[in-house]
Amino acid sequence: MSSLFSLNKRDAINGLIVAFLSAALAGTIAALEAGVLPSLDALKSDALFGLKAAGAYLLKNLFTNSSDQFLASEK
Repeated sequence: MSSLFSLNKRDAINGLIVAFLSAALAGTIAALEAGVLPSLDALKSDALFGLKAAGAYLLKNLFTNSSDQFLASEK
């Protein structure tokens, strides 16, 4: 865990994992529901969704201290 208001390499790696899995699951579920392969526009939308998920994850980590407490100062 990184300290409050900082990010480390592991945070970035976890953010990318969250982005990839979020986009892959969203695209797969949408394709299964529609019964077709996703279009290029759908893939772009899924990728944007993944980037938003990664951004949310990184923002959460930025405001979480090394004890995993949100908006709490370091002890």
